[in-house]
Amino acid sequence: MITLIIFTILTINHFPATGVSTLKVGDQLNHTSQLASPNNNFTLGFFTIPTTNNTYLGIWYTNDEKSRRVWVANPSTPITSSSTLLMIDPYLGRIIIATTGGTVIVNISDNNNNNKFGQTTNLTATLQDTGDFQLRNETDNRIIWRSFDHPTNVFLPGMKLGSDLKTGRNWNLTSWLSDEVPDVGAFSLSWVSNGENSQRLLVQQRGRPYWTSGDLRDQMFEFMNVNDLLLSRYKLHYVYNDEERYFSYESVNNIHPMWILRPQGRIVDGNERRLSANDLCYGFDSGNGCVASSDTPKCRSERDKFSTLSGDFVSDVTRRVVDDNSSLSIGDCMVKCWNDCGCLGFVSVGNGTGCIRWTEAKSVGNFSVDSQGNAVTKFVLVSTNPSEEV
Repeated sequence: MITLIIFTILTINHFPATGVSTLKVGDQLNHTSQLASPNNNFTLGFFTIPTTNNTYLGIWYTNDEKSRRVWVANPSTPITSSSTLLMIDPYLGRIIIATTGGTVIVNISDNNNNNKFGQTTNLTATLQDTGDFQLRNETDNRIIWRSFDHPTNVFLPGMKLGSDLKTGRNWNLTSWLSDEVPDVGAFSLSWVSNGENSQRLLVQQRGRPYWTSGDLRDQMFEFMNVNDLLLSRYKLHYVYNDEERYFSYESVNNIHPMWILRPQGRIVDGNERRLSANDLCYGFDSGNGCVASSDTPKCRSERDKFSTLSGDFVSDVTRRVVDDNSSLSIGDCMVKCWNDCGCLGFVSVGNGTGCIRWTEAKSVGNFSVDSQGNAVTKFVLVSTNPSEEV
C-alpha cells in the first residue's frame, strides 16, 4: 500500500557517487549514488533491468563483472520512476524508498520501531563487508533490522538457513521468477532438522518437496554434486540447540562466494558450477536427491526427460499453446508440460515468464533439430528408449 508521509529532515545530504558505507537520518541515496562497504567488498544501489525497464534496490559484489545481485530489497515491488530515494524515516525508524514528494513506495525494513516521542536522529543503515545491510540504533548499538534475516535467492557466507525457535523467524531462499524478474519464483531452499543426526537442505517447488541434499555428515552432503569442491572451498557449519537450528558456511579462497537458487530449481555457486546433483526432477527417486511424488502422471516414466535442443516443432503436426501468465516461471512451465500427456515440449516467453507448449501425438517427426544452433533452444521431451524419441 502506498502511503504519504510528512516529516522534516533536519539536514538533507545528497551522497557522492561512491565511497560511503553508512546512511544516516537526513541522508538520501538517489539512482546515481551508491553505498560501498568499508573495504569495498559490496555495493548497494538502484539498478534497472533493461528488458523490463523496472528498477530495484540491490546489493552485489563490487568487482563482480556480471554484477549479480546477491540481495534485492523490493523484488515484488519494482520501481518505475527515477525520482525515488532511499532514506531512513526518523519517526517510524524504518528504511524506506520514497518519492521526492514524500510518498512511500517501499518499506524495506519490517521492524516495528515507532518512536512515541517524536523524531530520532540516532539511526544508521550500514552496508557491511559481509554483504549484510544493517539498521542500527547508535544509542545502544543495537541492530534493529538486517538484510541477512531476509534473504532472496542468494546464500552468502555468514548467512543462516534454518529457524530461530525463540522468535519464530525462518531463514529460507526463494528463487527469482526468471533471470530477468526478481519477483518470488517457484522454488525455495530451506534447512530441515529431524534431529541433530539428520539435517539436510531441501528444495521445494510451490511448497512440495522437489530435491534434497541428503544428510550433512563429515562436511559432506550425500547428493551434492561436488563434495570434493565443498571440502576444499567451504567450511560447513550447523547449530542445533533449543534456541536455533540452522546451517551456514565459510568460504575458503573463493573470489565471489555465493550459492544461488536458480529459477529452474538448481543450486549453483559463483562460478555457475551446479552444487545440487539434479538437472531437473520429475517426481521419481532417481538416486541423486530428487524426491519421489505420489501423483506422477501415469503416462510418464523414468525413461522420459526434457532435453534442451535447438530447433522447432513441426507446425503442421503439432499445436502451439501460449500461456502469457506473467506469474509462471520456467519451473511452472515444466510441470504443466509434464502433467499434460500430450505435451511434447515447452519454452518460457519473453522475459522468462509465461509458457509456450507444443502438444499432439508423440512421433519421430514432431521436432526438427537445428544443427547450426540458430533456433531458440527449447525443452523437448525425449526418452531413453530410441523407439520413443521425439
